[in-house]
Amino acid sequence: MGGAWDFGADRLRSALKTSLHNSSFAFAVCQLGAEPALKAEILRLHPGWRFAFSRPGFVTWRTDSVVAEDLRLGAVFARAFGISLGRASDSAAVIALAQQLREGEDSALVLHVFPRNHSGACEEASLKTPRGLEDEANDAWAAAVREQLLQEAPADLFVAEARQPRVGELVLDVIVAQGEPLAVGAHRHHSGHLPYPGGRIPLTLPPEAPSRAWLKIEEALGWSALPLRAGETAVEVGSTPGGASWALLQRGLTVIGVDPGAMDPRVLAQPRFTHLQTTLGDVRREQLPARVDWLLLDVNLAPQVALHGIRRIVSTLRGTLRGVVFTLKLNDWDMAAELPALCERIQGMGLQALKVRQLAANRREVCVVATKLESTQSAKRDAGVGLGR
Repeated sequence: MGGAWDFGADRLRSALKTSLHNSSFAFAVCQLGAEPALKAEILRLHPGWRFAFSRPGFVTWRTDSVVAEDLRLGAVFARAFGISLGRASDSAAVIALAQQLREGEDSALVLHVFPRNHSGACEEASLKTPRGLEDEANDAWAAAVREQLLQEAPADLFVAEARQPRVGELVLDVIVAQGEPLAVGAHRHHSGHLPYPGGRIPLTLPPEAPSRAWLKIEEALGWSALPLRAGETAVEVGSTPGGASWALLQRGLTVIGVDPGAMDPRVLAQPRFTHLQTTLGDVRREQLPARVDWLLLDVNLAPQVALHGIRRIVSTLRGTLRGVVFTLKLNDWDMAAELPALCERIQGMGLQALKVRQLAANRREVCVVATKLESTQSAKRDAGVGLGR
């Protein structure tokens, strides 16, 4: 590959001396536009951290101590994160740094190369929008950078095949943007990381999917590993035009869609689908099956309003409900500060083991999943709350 991203092969090479074990900088990548929400979240979670640098979709912080290689960031708005090792002008500088990191490791490094400025809106590429075409170009650039690094590096430096990292393996993160130096970081893989470059699950919107909601539910299931099984029943509140319902039907579930709008004819034609053409506020318990395993919520309402409405339904399904997938809309980024309180409201429904993440397929919204239900005090507390009351 030519010198388009090699910022002057004749220049002095970047001499990155920082060791993985003594860096006091951390990085995270996020949705384009979510940087303020991420910064505010880190300030709350890690009050000793100080903002250092940012570009769209990429933020770094300086800390008062060495950043642990198995860092647990705990941030909803971070797709990927780790120790920040600085910027490199070319492939030789990245390889030199990787060789330092390789010393003392029992195995080769896993190489993750990904674009800084990817929108994450997977459907855009499928629809060939300007944003989607830009994402395609950014992905191609990252792939070319990765290929060059693999070609130029010693054979035992990187894992050659494009496989997922195993727990405990060291991952070198190379964040790219055309016309800019490479940002380099690293992380020790653990359960808090998605095993994909940039924390972005590779999904493409199928042409037969009725809407981009297919992407949201498929990514939610891939991230959370919720144990949905064929033969189970799901209720989706806010189902039109049917992307998520379609995905669940394809997985073998029976689906009841609750939405006053019109469903896609392909979804309506499925024998395991029932459409209740009504609102969240008007649905009644007797309209739902005796057994409901999973409850989904994705409505264009303020999250406080949506959670108030869904609480009625959760309270009547507790006997069979295995878990929920809630998409909460954020009217503006300032509302991100309300997420802890919103999660408390969800736990107040008797839902436990909450996980929250802004998915790549999310826009200004977050995904909340919960799989365990409390059945004692919360059940008694909500016993008087029922549908239709």
